[in-house]
Formats: sequence, structure tokens, C-alpha cells
Amino acid sequence: MAYSPQRVDGLRLRHLRLLKLIDEHRSLRAVGAILNRTQPAVSQMVKDLEYALGATLVERSVRGVALSAAGQLALQRASSGLASLDHLVAELGASPSPILRVGVNPALVFQMLPHAMNLLVAQNARIRFKLRTGIVGDMLRLLWDGDLDCYVGRIDWDQIPQKMIPVLRHDPLIRTDLVLACSIRHPLAGRKDIAIAELQDWAWVLPPADSNNRIALEAELRNHGVACPQPMMEIAADPAALVILTREMQVLTCVPRIVLDTHIAAGELCVLELPSLNLPPIQIGFVTLAEHEEMASLQVLRRAMREAAAQINVAPGA
Repeated sequence: MAYSPQRVDGLRLRHLRLLKLIDEHRSLRAVGAILNRTQPAVSQMVKDLEYALGATLVERSVRGVALSAAGQLALQRASSGLASLDHLVAELGASPSPILRVGVNPALVFQMLPHAMNLLVAQNARIRFKLRTGIVGDMLRLLWDGDLDCYVGRIDWDQIPQKMIPVLRHDPLIRTDLVLACSIRHPLAGRKDIAIAELQDWAWVLPPADSNNRIALEAELRNHGVACPQPMMEIAADPAALVILTREMQVLTCVPRIVLDTHIAAGELCVLELPSLNLPPIQIGFVTLAEHEEMASLQVLRRAMREAAAQINVAPGA
């Protein structure tokens, strides 16, 4: 089967939504009932879609129907586009001002994001935003599924699924260290002779076990033959809470250095001096799908984030 642009032009949105219905219901009869069409009519829609795209998208068996590998890929790409279209319809119905859906690493809410927003206000950029914060994996999944227009935050390329990499567009913004910190009143504060093994003797507050910062910390401790700390408290996607608790209690934590330079830390935290502990630096970037890269509002935000990165005096990403 060969792909043909002319045949693709004949497709309608219902052809693309058809893939999602088949994947969910695994029955052409059930899909027909939802679409108010006969089963032969649904079968013809499948044939039209396969003919246009030049690939077998649906596999039939005695158990019903299922998407082929090509069908799964088509569904993924179609889902992103359909989600963007649904967002556009809602946006146009609500307001003439564009709404940009942005995923943000929570650590950027303290400095970099406010800087960028203030720049946009000064430029009279008429853009509204829907912000979502969370861990890297969740943000990238939302971007991939078309529920976000862009993501600003930590990027670890070795943890991104290979199928995503070709369709992502990335602009490096800043790099910051991942550090261990404690209150300036903690017994370890200011000491020059801390042994890594001593870290096991203190209480910790940490992000969840599946967060990149926690994974990096535990991997480095294992490299030194030190057992991973069992935190007294885990806090998901909230560096502000980690900082406040560390400031007020005799605990240790692991956070990006940029968080310690904010008003939340209030000069009450210090970085532990452990020269032999080599935590990987954090790359902060601006990420979007290739299909969204030319959005005017997205380009405006990208420029503001670049300028904000320069203003907070953090070394630019490599």
C-alpha cells in the first residue's frame, strides 16, 4: 500500500477519531453504535483510512479488532493533533486571546517563570496561560498526548522513550547543580570533613522514589557503597515544601541549587560540602513537539524564557 497525499486530503476528522474508538472498544459493531453507523460503514471507513495512509492499521481476529503497530503509531500522532484541535475550539469559544498550555518544573516557579511572565506583561503580550506542574515523566506524557503545548523543565535524554525524541524540539535554557542542603542550624552545616557514610545517620525529606532527583541521589550514594536514605517524609513535585521543612527542621534534602537562591529559602539553608559526591547537573530546557514549533504564542514564550534565563545569572545550557 502506498501513501498518497491526494487520498489523505479526502479524510475527515471522524476517520482519525475512529482509531481511538477501535482501540477502546475492539469491536466494529460497538464503534458503529457509538457513531450511529452500520458495521459495513465502519469497515469502509477503516479501508478509506488505510488506503489514504498506505498501511494496514487494523488487525482482525476471532476476538474482534485491534490496532496494528502502524495503527498504534497513527493513533498516537492523531491523538496529539485532535487534542490540539479540541483545545483550539474551546479557546476560540471562550476568548479571542490565545491560551498556551504550559507544563513547568515546580523549581522554576520561584524565579525563572515569574521573570518570563513579567517580561511578557511589559511587552503587552496578549497571551493567557494554563500552567501544570509535575515531575518530568508526567509532563512529557501530557506533551506527547497533546494536552500541553510545551514543557519547561528538566531534560534527561537517556530517560526519554526513543520514539519521542525525533518529534521533540528542545532549546537549552540553563544548567543548575543538584545539591544536598540543610538548615544553617543543622549540626552538619559548615563542616568541611563530612564523610558520605554520615548521611545515613540523619533524617531526610525527599521527592518520591521515581523522581529524577531522587534517582540521581540514590545512584551516587550506591556508587560510594552507602545505603540509600529512607526519608521520614516524601513530597511530590513541591520543592517549596522541601525547602521550608528543611529550613525549619534538622533534616537533609536534595534540591536544585536555584531553589536555594529564592525567598523561600530566606538565607536559612546551606549546601553540604561533599567534594567526592558527584551529583549530575540539571539541564533545564524548553521543549515542544515539532508540529507546535511555529505557534506564534509559543515562540513569544520561548523568547521570554530565554531572556529570563539570562537575567537570573545562571550559566546557559550546553
